[in-house]
Amino acid sequence: MTEQPESHTDIESRGTASIATVAPPVLLFILALAVFWPNLVWLVQTWTADEFYNHGFLIPLISGYLVYRKWHRLGSLPRTGHGWGVALIVASVCLHLVATYLDVNFVSTFALIGVLAGLVWWLWGWQVFDEVAFPFGFLVFMVPLGKLLIDQVAQPMQVVGAKLAGGAAQFLGMPVAIDGITLSTPEYTFEVAIACSGLKSAIAMLALGALLAFLVKGVWWQRIIIFASALPVAILANAVRIWLTLIMGRSLGEKAAEGFFHTFSGALVFLLAFLGLFGVTSLLQCRQLRDDI
Repeated sequence: MTEQPESHTDIESRGTASIATVAPPVLLFILALAVFWPNLVWLVQTWTADEFYNHGFLIPLISGYLVYRKWHRLGSLPRTGHGWGVALIVASVCLHLVATYLDVNFVSTFALIGVLAGLVWWLWGWQVFDEVAFPFGFLVFMVPLGKLLIDQVAQPMQVVGAKLAGGAAQFLGMPVAIDGITLSTPEYTFEVAIACSGLKSAIAMLALGALLAFLVKGVWWQRIIIFASALPVAILANAVRIWLTLIMGRSLGEKAAEGFFHTFSGALVFLLAFLGLFGVTSLLQCRQLRDDI
């Protein structure tokens, strides 16, 4: 029996049905982005101006790529909406209204992520939501936290960095006096400023640690260790930077320590932390990437 070619009417009907299926979700996501447009503008401006969050531009791109890699699998899953998605949307919108009233932009960004995740859950159900849970959760690393919170975190990190670097120098026989965030040798005095606290690399390393823990093959406790190690690895790497600065200052003088080396050492911190994180992953025998990514 000869197959009959599809008629123009059949093709047109199928195309119309596809548009009718896709259009409502697309319109809902566009509406959500429109409601949060002022917050999106604030995000871009902050990523551009705030040195602690210059990496923010990369986070949505990485999340989008992870969803793209799962696209064929998502298409094969049953799409049964769920009412809990509506509850998440409503809760997120309420959070956004409170944050807008209080003028707390970073909280509104968390609310935006909640609305987008809620739309997925409501429109396509739990199985689809579960598959994209990490890409949506990863978006939290794009959120610039308030300056007050950053200052509160940076100050303890300054003290810890100074103590670790000063202690290492003393252990090696270098005469170093530790006074809070100030390290003094007979030839050189160094103050661990906020820019040298290691907070910038720590924020970026937490995002990298979460991504790496998701991408590699491993059981749940191995993934937790990989992510949890990101912060101490970043702190240790920054302490090495401060320690090397002390050595440079004592050996070659203040100009050598705070000139080119000071600028270059920022990249050195991230490189050391990056290598340290991969070292932890290797020790845990998590050397292969997941098959579904």
